Amino acid sequence: MDINNLCDGLREKLEEIGIAAGDTVYVASDIRYLIYSTTNKFGADQIDSALDILTNTLQEVVGDEGTILFPVFSWDFCRGKGFDYYKTQGEVGTYSNWILNNRKDFRRTQHPLYSFMVWGKKQDMFCNMSNQDAWGVASPFYYLLRNEGKQLEFNVESYKGLTFIHCIEQWVKVPYRHYKYFYGKYTDANGDTEIRTYSMYVRDLDVYEHTKTTHQYLIEHGAAVATEWDGNKLTVVDIAKCYDVVKEDIINNDGINNLSFKDYEFHYDTQQTIPYEVRNIPVE
Repeated sequence: MDINNLCDGLREKLEEIGIAAGDTVYVASDIRYLIYSTTNKFGADQIDSALDILTNTLQEVVGDEGTILFPVFSWDFCRGKGFDYYKTQGEVGTYSNWILNNRKDFRRTQHPLYSFMVWGKKQDMFCNMSNQDAWGVASPFYYLLRNEGKQLEFNVESYKGLTFIHCIEQWVKVPYRHYKYFYGKYTDANGDTEIRTYSMYVRDLDVYEHTKTTHQYLIEHGAAVATEWDGNKLTVVDIAKCYDVVKEDIINNDGINNLSFKDYEFHYDTQQTIPYEVRNIPVE
């Protein structure tokens, strides 16, 4: 068995569910099964090779006109630990961190909380974004919404991997979230460090909320397509269609199909509980 054949059939499966040349694709992943199967078939020392082959295959599918984004989100900046463009690791998946640490053809975007590793035609455009607001109109998220972005969910359910639900909560201004401004040390791509401020539309701390969006819900509403490849579940979400579906549910149905709360009764038309919040400014 040749590891170079690891991704045989994957290209056809991705094309079957709507990934095409020229697409801009955000990849959310859980690669535990891929690591398990690679170790069983080829040995643990071949995991890096397997991830290289998988990444190369994704690049081949979108081609030179396409763009791929891997999330390397980190909340160290919120915790007062600062952000280092090259050193701060992501907290949302092994595959994304592997890209960060191993693939020099990818570059990182600038936001310290919600950054992406980007490859492809739009790499410079994404990496030059200097959005202060994590999910605002100047962010990669909003660009994907307005420019036919797609999210590939590789062995991960929507309620775990679809950060866009929180973006939609901001864009429709749900009352249990508010802007919070964080200050901290930021070390940029040139190695220069300064105090910066960034914001996020955070959840009120006394509101216990989770997203519960499923692949099946999005598929039934025409916002996603799914298939399987070699035991791996692949789902492609049309970001603009997802926005329309979830927005309608939040505004007209109090999010009953996408949001879950504990000891809090959500009604979309209620007044925002907190206007904004500012984290302590560092004294150094």
